[in-house]
Amino acid sequence: MPGVSARGLSLEERRQLAVNLTRVLALYRSILDAYIIEFFTDNLWGTLPCSWQEALDGLEPPELATQLLGMPGEGEVVRYRSVWPLTLLALKSTACALTFTRTPSFQTPSEFLENPSQSSRLTAPFRKHVRPKKQHEIRRLGELVKKLSNLTGCTQVVDVGSGQGHLSRFMSLGLGLMVKSIEGNQRLVERAQHLDWELLQALEKKRNPQIRAAGPTASGAGPPAATEPGCPAGSPGPGEPGSGLLQPGPPARPTGGDADSAGPAALPPRASPTFLPGFHAELLPIFSPELSPRNLVLVATKMPLGPALRALETEES
Repeated sequence: MPGVSARGLSLEERRQLAVNLTRVLALYRSILDAYIIEFFTDNLWGTLPCSWQEALDGLEPPELATQLLGMPGEGEVVRYRSVWPLTLLALKSTACALTFTRTPSFQTPSEFLENPSQSSRLTAPFRKHVRPKKQHEIRRLGELVKKLSNLTGCTQVVDVGSGQGHLSRFMSLGLGLMVKSIEGNQRLVERAQHLDWELLQALEKKRNPQIRAAGPTASGAGPPAATEPGCPAGSPGPGEPGSGLLQPGPPARPTGGDADSAGPAALPPRASPTFLPGFHAELLPIFSPELSPRNLVLVATKMPLGPALRALETEES
């Protein structure tokens, strides 16, 4: 789908785009903020205009997507069974005019050509327990963070909302970055620590096949020295994955949930910082839209990167 690329816009054009976006978002805020479960519990269908209900009622999900997004499949023609109300047509046209481009500047890699379940661009330890979509995302996002680290001289990375730690493990042991993971869900923290332990065992066995892998600790927790997901202890040998990893010091205690607590996250679920005063920011489509529909990433730096921003989108050969 074609869309807006802010990179070629002047400062005034960007401001006008921001004004237009906020106006549209405010107008349809009730729809945007709704949870799927609320469709059933709060009768969200009944809150739509009657003319919209008449036009959309009875459409199957693929038909609804085709008609709203205007993206028919190969050989498919968009057919409307009735004339849509002007308000619905206006929303469709406005969304198409203001949406950001979802097409990356690089050629979509054929990383799943040989095996649809395994990315050829990730080594086996980082593919374990990870779905193909997530494999693509952690590889591309990890590479982006590594490039930013090289460009800015940043040596420490904080993964907020690290979940099971897949991205943190790849950045630390795969790319040699110093990573601190923060996660407020204790269940996910324990799962991440267990996966840390599994990965460290696999690396240890690869270095020294004669060592028989020990089982998990009696308590069922992850590695004793790993206090946070994505920051496993143990130093990989020279020339091996993670050999450049700097071991973190005592874990920080930021406001909100972290890897050692089950407290609430620092930001409420719907909070989303839109403006970053003093930062140079760009929205980059770094994921393949076929693999990851939510493929926009907000990159913000204190120093201007200029033409280097374009290099962040590119694929490594």
